[in-house]
Amino acid sequence: MSKIKLTATGDVILHSRIYNISKTKSGGYDFTDKMAPAKKLLGAGDISVVNLEALVAGKEMGLTSFPRFNNPVELVENLKSFSTDLVTNSNNHTMDFGEEGALKSIENIEKAGLMYVGSHKSKEDQQKFRIIEKNGIKCAFLSYSRTTFGDFPPKGKEYLLNRVIAGKQKRVRGDIERLKKEQDPDVVIVSLHFGSEYSLVPTNGQEDLARYISDAGADIIIGHHPHVLQPAEWITNSRGKKSFVIYSLGNFYSGQKGVYRQIGGTLSLDITKNSRKTADIKIHNPVMDLTYVDADRKKKYQMHHFLKYIEKNPYLKTSHGGFDSLEIYSALAGRFKNRMPEIKLK
Repeated sequence: MSKIKLTATGDVILHSRIYNISKTKSGGYDFTDKMAPAKKLLGAGDISVVNLEALVAGKEMGLTSFPRFNNPVELVENLKSFSTDLVTNSNNHTMDFGEEGALKSIENIEKAGLMYVGSHKSKEDQQKFRIIEKNGIKCAFLSYSRTTFGDFPPKGKEYLLNRVIAGKQKRVRGDIERLKKEQDPDVVIVSLHFGSEYSLVPTNGQEDLARYISDAGADIIIGHHPHVLQPAEWITNSRGKKSFVIYSLGNFYSGQKGVYRQIGGTLSLDITKNSRKTADIKIHNPVMDLTYVDADRKKKYQMHHFLKYIEKNPYLKTSHGGFDSLEIYSALAGRFKNRMPEIKLK
Protein backbone atom coordinates (compact mmCIF):
# COMPACT_ATOMS: atom_id res chain seq x y z
CA MET A 1 0.00 0.00 0.00
CA SER A 2 1.23 3.50 -0.88
CA LYS A 3 0.28 6.65 1.01
CA ILE A 4 0.83 10.39 0.69
CA LYS A 5 -0.39 13.51 2.47
CA LEU A 6 -1.71 16.37 0.35
CA THR A 7 -1.56 19.79 2.00
CA ALA A 8 -3.24 22.92 0.65
CA THR A 9 -3.63 26.50 1.89
CA GLY A 10 -5.91 29.42 1.18
CA ASP A 11 -5.10 32.82 -0.26
CA VAL A 12 -1.66 34.39 0.00
CA ILE A 13 -2.00 38.05 -0.95
CA LEU A 14 0.06 40.77 0.69
CA HIS A 15 -1.18 44.27 1.33
CA SER A 16 1.29 47.16 1.51
CA ARG A 17 0.84 47.28 5.28
CA ILE A 18 2.62 43.91 5.42
CA TYR A 19 5.40 44.31 2.88
CA ASN A 20 6.22 47.85 4.03
CA ILE A 21 7.25 46.46 7.44
CA SER A 22 9.06 43.46 5.99
CA LYS A 23 12.05 45.15 4.37
CA THR A 24 15.56 43.81 4.91
CA LYS A 25 18.75 45.83 5.39
CA SER A 26 19.83 44.82 1.90
CA GLY A 27 16.75 46.42 0.35
CA GLY A 28 14.75 43.24 -0.23
CA TYR A 29 11.86 41.66 1.65
CA ASP A 30 11.54 38.69 3.98
CA PHE A 31 8.28 37.20 5.30
CA THR A 32 9.65 34.01 6.86
CA ASP A 33 9.42 35.19 10.47
CA LYS A 34 5.93 36.65 10.07
CA MET A 35 4.74 33.41 8.43
CA ALA A 36 6.68 31.17 10.83
CA PRO A 37 4.02 28.43 11.29
CA ALA A 38 3.81 27.97 7.51
CA LYS A 39 7.15 26.16 7.33
CA LYS A 40 6.03 23.29 9.55
CA LEU A 41 2.48 23.15 8.16
CA LEU A 42 3.53 23.05 4.51
CA GLY A 43 6.52 20.85 5.23
CA ALA A 44 4.21 18.20 6.70
CA GLY A 45 2.75 17.44 3.28
CA ASP A 46 4.26 15.11 0.71
CA ILE A 47 2.73 17.52 -1.81
CA SER A 48 1.97 21.10 -0.76
CA VAL A 49 -0.14 23.56 -2.74
CA VAL A 50 -0.62 27.29 -2.08
CA ASN A 51 -3.16 29.63 -3.64
CA LEU A 52 -1.12 32.63 -4.78
CA GLU A 53 -3.70 35.35 -5.32
CA ALA A 54 -1.35 38.27 -5.93
CA LEU A 55 0.98 38.81 -8.84
CA VAL A 56 4.67 38.57 -7.96
CA ALA A 57 5.99 40.77 -10.75
CA GLY A 58 8.22 42.44 -8.14
CA LYS A 59 9.66 45.91 -7.70
CA GLU A 60 10.49 46.11 -11.41
CA MET A 61 6.80 46.79 -12.12
CA GLY A 62 6.14 48.70 -8.92
CA LEU A 63 4.70 47.11 -5.79
CA THR A 64 1.01 47.84 -5.29
CA SER A 65 -1.81 46.91 -2.95
CA PHE A 66 -5.62 46.96 -3.07
CA PRO A 67 -7.36 47.04 -5.49
CA ARG A 68 -4.58 45.84 -7.83
CA PHE A 69 -1.91 43.67 -6.27
CA ASN A 70 1.73 43.23 -7.18
CA ASN A 71 3.81 41.62 -4.44
CA PRO A 72 7.58 41.28 -3.91
CA VAL A 73 9.38 38.41 -5.63
CA GLU A 74 10.67 37.29 -2.23
CA LEU A 75 7.18 36.04 -1.38
CA VAL A 76 7.46 33.07 -3.75
CA GLU A 77 11.04 32.47 -2.66
CA ASN A 78 9.79 32.22 0.92
CA LEU A 79 6.98 29.88 -0.13
CA LYS A 80 9.54 27.64 -1.83
CA SER A 81 11.61 27.58 1.37
CA PHE A 82 8.49 26.41 3.23
CA SER A 83 8.40 23.28 1.00
CA THR A 84 5.63 24.48 -1.32
CA ASP A 85 5.53 22.43 -4.53
CA LEU A 86 2.91 24.21 -6.62
CA VAL A 87 0.98 27.48 -6.61
CA THR A 88 -2.43 28.05 -8.19
CA ASN A 89 -2.47 31.43 -9.94
CA SER A 90 -5.86 31.76 -11.66
CA ASN A 91 -7.96 34.39 -9.88
CA ASN A 92 -9.53 37.84 -10.15
CA HIS A 93 -6.11 39.52 -9.72
CA THR A 94 -4.26 37.55 -12.40
CA MET A 95 -4.84 40.29 -14.99
CA ASP A 96 -4.36 43.26 -12.63
CA PHE A 97 -1.42 44.43 -14.77
CA GLY A 98 -2.40 42.90 -18.06
CA GLU A 99 -0.34 40.49 -20.09
CA GLU A 100 2.97 41.99 -18.98
CA GLY A 101 2.18 41.54 -15.30
CA ALA A 102 0.89 38.00 -15.69
CA LEU A 103 3.96 36.89 -17.67
CA LYS A 104 6.43 38.57 -15.32
CA SER A 105 4.75 36.92 -12.35
CA ILE A 106 5.03 33.49 -14.00
CA GLU A 107 8.70 34.17 -14.78
CA ASN A 108 9.39 34.90 -11.10
CA ILE A 109 7.43 31.85 -9.92
CA GLU A 110 9.57 29.69 -12.20
CA LYS A 111 12.78 31.34 -11.00
CA ALA A 112 11.79 30.47 -7.44
CA GLY A 113 11.58 26.82 -8.48
CA LEU A 114 7.82 26.44 -8.11
CA MET A 115 5.29 24.77 -10.38
CA TYR A 116 2.18 26.78 -11.24
CA VAL A 117 -1.22 26.14 -12.75
CA GLY A 118 -4.11 28.36 -13.83
CA SER A 119 -2.31 31.22 -15.56
CA HIS A 120 0.11 30.28 -18.32
CA LYS A 121 2.65 31.85 -20.63
CA SER A 122 1.48 30.25 -23.87
CA LYS A 123 -1.11 27.91 -25.35
CA GLU A 124 1.47 25.13 -25.24
CA ASP A 125 2.17 25.81 -21.59
CA GLN A 126 -1.57 25.75 -20.83
CA GLN A 127 -1.98 22.40 -22.58
CA LYS A 128 0.81 20.81 -20.52
CA PHE A 129 -0.68 19.04 -17.51
CA ARG A 130 0.83 19.58 -14.07
CA ILE A 131 1.65 16.18 -12.57
CA ILE A 132 3.35 15.42 -9.26
CA GLU A 133 4.06 11.81 -8.36
CA LYS A 134 5.06 10.75 -4.86
CA ASN A 135 5.30 7.25 -3.40
CA GLY A 136 3.84 5.79 -6.57
CA ILE A 137 0.71 7.99 -6.42
CA LYS A 138 0.23 10.27 -9.42
CA CYS A 139 -1.59 13.55 -8.71
CA ALA A 140 -2.77 15.94 -11.42
CA PHE A 141 -3.63 19.59 -10.82
CA LEU A 142 -6.01 21.93 -12.65
CA SER A 143 -7.04 25.46 -11.70
CA TYR A 144 -9.77 27.85 -12.89
CA SER A 145 -11.32 31.17 -11.90
CA ARG A 146 -15.04 31.95 -11.99
CA THR A 147 -14.40 35.62 -11.12
CA THR A 148 -12.45 38.29 -13.01
CA PHE A 149 -13.76 41.70 -11.87
CA GLY A 150 -13.75 42.81 -15.50
CA ASP A 151 -10.07 42.21 -16.31
CA PHE A 152 -9.85 39.70 -19.16
CA PRO A 153 -6.93 38.30 -21.14
CA PRO A 154 -6.41 39.79 -24.62
CA LYS A 155 -8.25 38.03 -27.41
CA GLY A 156 -6.25 35.05 -28.58
CA LYS A 157 -4.31 34.89 -25.31
CA GLU A 158 -6.91 33.23 -23.12
CA TYR A 159 -4.15 30.96 -21.80
CA LEU A 160 -3.19 33.81 -19.46
CA LEU A 161 -6.19 32.96 -17.27
CA ASN A 162 -8.09 29.68 -17.06
CA ARG A 163 -11.73 30.70 -16.66
CA VAL A 164 -14.95 28.88 -15.87
CA ILE A 165 -17.68 30.91 -17.52
CA ALA A 166 -21.25 30.48 -16.32
CA GLY A 167 -23.12 28.21 -18.70
CA LYS A 168 -19.88 27.20 -20.44
CA GLN A 169 -18.47 24.65 -18.07
CA LYS A 170 -17.87 21.91 -20.63
CA ARG A 171 -14.31 23.18 -21.06
CA VAL A 172 -13.44 21.82 -17.60
CA ARG A 173 -15.00 18.45 -18.35
CA GLY A 174 -13.01 18.33 -21.60
CA ASP A 175 -9.78 19.13 -19.77
CA ILE A 176 -10.38 16.37 -17.22
CA GLU A 177 -11.25 13.85 -19.93
CA ARG A 178 -8.08 14.69 -21.89
CA LEU A 179 -6.03 14.60 -18.69
CA LYS A 180 -7.25 11.12 -17.83
CA LYS A 181 -6.70 9.85 -21.35
CA GLU A 182 -3.18 11.26 -21.72
CA GLN A 183 -1.80 10.97 -18.19
CA ASP A 184 -3.94 8.37 -16.37
CA PRO A 185 -3.50 10.05 -12.95
CA ASP A 186 -4.53 8.40 -9.72
CA VAL A 187 -6.02 11.61 -8.32
CA VAL A 188 -7.38 14.74 -10.04
CA ILE A 189 -7.28 17.91 -7.93
CA VAL A 190 -9.17 20.96 -9.20
CA SER A 191 -8.76 24.41 -7.63
CA LEU A 192 -11.62 26.86 -8.14
CA HIS A 193 -11.64 30.59 -7.50
CA PHE A 194 -15.35 31.10 -6.93
CA GLY A 195 -18.10 32.17 -4.57
CA SER A 196 -19.04 35.39 -2.75
CA GLU A 197 -16.43 37.31 -0.83
CA TYR A 198 -16.75 37.14 2.98
CA SER A 199 -19.66 34.68 2.97
CA LEU A 200 -19.16 32.05 5.69
CA VAL A 201 -21.20 29.48 3.76
CA PRO A 202 -21.03 28.47 0.09
CA THR A 203 -23.49 29.85 -2.43
CA ASN A 204 -25.82 27.70 -4.53
CA GLY A 205 -23.58 28.51 -7.47
CA GLN A 206 -20.52 27.10 -5.71
CA GLU A 207 -22.37 23.92 -4.82
CA ASP A 208 -23.71 23.49 -8.36
CA LEU A 209 -20.28 23.99 -9.94
CA ALA A 210 -18.61 21.63 -7.46
CA ARG A 211 -21.19 18.94 -8.28
CA TYR A 212 -20.59 19.43 -12.00
CA ILE A 213 -16.82 19.16 -11.64
CA SER A 214 -17.17 16.13 -9.38
CA ASP A 215 -19.28 14.48 -12.06
CA ALA A 216 -16.67 15.44 -14.66
CA GLY A 217 -14.11 13.37 -12.78
CA ALA A 218 -12.45 15.51 -10.09
CA ASP A 219 -11.50 13.66 -6.91
CA ILE A 220 -10.63 16.72 -4.81
CA ILE A 221 -12.00 20.25 -5.26
CA ILE A 222 -10.32 23.13 -3.42
CA GLY A 223 -12.08 26.50 -3.28
CA HIS A 224 -10.75 30.04 -2.91
CA HIS A 225 -11.91 33.66 -3.20
CA PRO A 226 -14.32 34.29 -0.26
CA HIS A 227 -11.35 35.22 2.03
CA VAL A 228 -12.98 33.32 4.89
CA LEU A 229 -13.14 29.63 5.68
CA GLN A 230 -16.13 27.74 4.31
CA PRO A 231 -16.99 24.13 5.19
CA ALA A 232 -16.07 20.90 3.42
CA GLU A 233 -18.24 17.98 2.37
CA TRP A 234 -18.33 14.80 0.32
CA ILE A 235 -20.13 14.84 -3.02
CA THR A 236 -21.49 11.61 -4.47
CA ASN A 237 -21.83 12.02 -8.22
CA SER A 238 -23.81 10.23 -10.91
CA ARG A 239 -20.95 7.80 -11.47
CA GLY A 240 -21.25 6.64 -7.88
CA LYS A 241 -17.88 8.21 -7.00
CA LYS A 242 -17.24 10.45 -4.02
CA SER A 243 -15.33 13.71 -4.31
CA PHE A 244 -13.97 15.80 -1.46
CA VAL A 245 -14.73 19.53 -1.68
CA ILE A 246 -13.79 22.39 0.58
CA TYR A 247 -15.59 25.49 -0.64
CA SER A 248 -13.08 28.02 0.66
CA LEU A 249 -9.75 27.79 2.46
CA GLY A 250 -9.96 31.45 3.41
CA ASN A 251 -6.90 33.66 3.84
CA PHE A 252 -3.66 31.92 4.68
CA TYR A 253 -1.60 35.11 4.82
CA SER A 254 -2.88 38.59 4.00
CA GLY A 255 -3.36 42.02 5.52
CA GLN A 256 -7.15 41.79 5.63
CA LYS A 257 -8.84 42.72 8.89
CA GLY A 258 -11.94 41.14 10.42
CA VAL A 259 -11.98 38.15 12.74
CA TYR A 260 -13.00 35.48 10.22
CA ARG A 261 -10.80 37.05 7.53
CA GLN A 262 -7.84 36.60 9.87
CA ILE A 263 -8.51 32.87 10.45
CA GLY A 264 -7.18 30.49 7.82
CA GLY A 265 -5.21 27.29 7.82
CA THR A 266 -3.93 24.32 5.93
CA LEU A 267 -6.05 21.41 4.77
CA SER A 268 -4.44 17.99 4.78
CA LEU A 269 -5.81 14.82 3.21
CA ASP A 270 -4.38 11.32 3.27
CA ILE A 271 -4.39 9.55 -0.10
CA THR A 272 -3.77 5.81 -0.13
CA LYS A 273 -3.41 3.38 -3.00
CA ASN A 274 -3.88 -0.32 -2.43
CA SER A 275 -2.87 -1.57 -5.87
CA ARG A 276 -1.88 -0.36 -9.30
CA LYS A 277 -5.50 0.35 -10.15
CA THR A 278 -6.81 3.93 -9.90
CA ALA A 279 -10.07 2.51 -8.52
CA ASP A 280 -8.20 1.46 -5.38
CA ILE A 281 -7.47 5.06 -4.36
CA LYS A 282 -8.86 6.25 -1.03
CA ILE A 283 -9.05 9.88 0.14
CA HIS A 284 -9.52 10.16 3.89
CA ASN A 285 -8.54 11.74 7.22
CA PRO A 286 -9.40 15.40 6.45
CA VAL A 287 -7.67 17.77 8.88
CA MET A 288 -7.69 21.56 9.15
CA ASP A 289 -4.72 23.08 10.98
CA LEU A 290 -6.10 26.51 11.79
CA THR A 291 -4.02 29.67 11.67
CA TYR A 292 -4.59 33.25 12.77
CA VAL A 293 -2.94 36.47 11.56
CA ASP A 294 -2.66 39.17 14.21
CA ALA A 295 -3.61 41.93 11.78
CA ASP A 296 -2.06 44.90 13.53
CA ARG A 297 1.11 46.85 12.78
CA LYS A 298 2.20 46.65 16.41
CA LYS A 299 1.77 42.86 16.29
CA LYS A 300 3.68 42.79 12.97
CA TYR A 301 0.93 40.83 11.18
CA GLN A 302 2.29 37.70 12.78
CA MET A 303 0.84 34.31 11.81
CA HIS A 304 -0.02 31.97 14.70
CA HIS A 305 -1.46 28.52 15.23
CA PHE A 306 -5.03 29.53 16.05
CA LEU A 307 -5.73 27.06 18.86
CA LYS A 308 -2.40 27.81 20.55
CA TYR A 309 -3.12 31.52 20.18
CA ILE A 310 -6.53 31.38 21.85
CA GLU A 311 -5.12 29.36 24.76
CA LYS A 312 -3.25 32.53 25.72
CA ASN A 313 -5.76 35.01 24.30
CA PRO A 314 -9.33 34.33 25.42
CA TYR A 315 -10.39 37.54 23.71
CA LEU A 316 -9.66 38.30 20.04
CA LYS A 317 -9.03 42.00 19.52
CA THR A 318 -9.55 43.17 15.94
CA SER A 319 -9.96 46.55 14.27
CA HIS A 320 -13.68 45.73 13.98
CA GLY A 321 -14.21 44.88 17.63
CA GLY A 322 -13.41 42.23 20.20
CA PHE A 323 -14.68 38.64 20.29
CA ASP A 324 -14.72 35.74 22.70
CA SER A 325 -12.14 33.30 21.30
CA LEU A 326 -14.04 30.13 22.22
CA GLU A 327 -17.30 31.45 20.76
CA ILE A 328 -15.57 32.17 17.44
CA TYR A 329 -13.92 28.75 17.40
CA SER A 330 -17.16 26.97 18.34
CA ALA A 331 -19.11 28.73 15.58
CA LEU A 332 -16.41 27.90 13.03
CA ALA A 333 -16.17 24.27 14.15
CA GLY A 334 -19.95 23.98 14.04
CA ARG A 335 -20.10 25.02 10.39
CA PHE A 336 -17.47 22.43 9.48
CA LYS A 337 -18.82 19.58 11.61
CA ASN A 338 -22.37 20.13 10.37
CA ARG A 339 -21.37 19.06 6.85
CA MET A 340 -18.48 16.73 7.65
CA PRO A 341 -18.55 15.35 11.20
CA GLU A 342 -15.28 13.45 10.78
CA ILE A 343 -13.13 16.47 9.87
CA LYS A 344 -10.56 17.36 12.52
CA LEU A 345 -9.82 20.96 13.44
CA LYS A 346 -6.43 21.46 15.07
